Amino acid sequence: MNPAKPFPVLLSFAPSDPSGAGGMQADILVGASLGCHVVTALTALAIQDSAGIEDIQAVAPEFIDDQARSLLEDMSVHGFKVGNLYSPESVSAVAQVVADYPDVPLVLHLGMDPVDRGEEGQELADATVVALCELLVPQADVVVIDHRRLEQWHTEGLLGKAEGDNAVQTLLALGPEHVLVTGVPHAGGSPVNVLAGEDPQAEAWSWRRLPGSYAGAGSTLSAALAALLAGGQTLRQAVIDAQQYTRRALEAGFQPGMGRAMPDRMFWMRSSDDDADQADEEDEGDEA
Repeated sequence: MNPAKPFPVLLSFAPSDPSGAGGMQADILVGASLGCHVVTALTALAIQDSAGIEDIQAVAPEFIDDQARSLLEDMSVHGFKVGNLYSPESVSAVAQVVADYPDVPLVLHLGMDPVDRGEEGQELADATVVALCELLVPQADVVVIDHRRLEQWHTEGLLGKAEGDNAVQTLLALGPEHVLVTGVPHAGGSPVNVLAGEDPQAEAWSWRRLPGSYAGAGSTLSAALAALLAGGQTLRQAVIDAQQYTRRALEAGFQPGMGRAMPDRMFWMRSSDDDADQADEEDEGDEA
């Protein structure tokens, strides 16, 4: 044990994804890969495989609160990452927890993939989005959201009405320090990731699409960003490094089942093993 050199602690509010594509399983792997100790507050249980979600059982809001408070009373937390929540009451519970720690960086990933439960289920999903925008978005250091989802919610009025503003401006008007929008179409061909904040000049990074279909890219990016901020990086550097990490994880992706491919969040370990194996083969060749 080395108490003089503790790991940064990242608290993840996330559902359990039994496939390992996203959720707390992805957050734990990403955090471990980037030098964080990840602790978790479970928000839901899923029936899910590599092809998609079959059903979700949300955790009671008071149980989410109890999980988080127990951890926060026991240890110092250096970062929050909030993933999928499934009711306005759950959003309220998480918002009250993080509000008590305003100096801890918060990354909010708006990446909900609701299960089709008809009109009633859609109403609950919409109400949850509205609650996120009212209670958690204003507290976020960074909101991570896919371009298509952002435009859809803006068109449907779930982000609120802002006369003359585009979707990014509407989201920023809710109060987060920064918004990282992924997959924004660009005239050059490849989509870009855009970081917007108080500075009127947004920053963009080109993101060349990889062949195939991947699950968990957004979860990987947002968890990496949260882990790097928890480790003390500046926001801009954390955004750059999180994108590089996600790119390499996707390039090393694999397909464990019959559905979509998944990022290899521990790619650096396997790269090291491959290099070592190659070195051993070269040494054996020299000896021969």
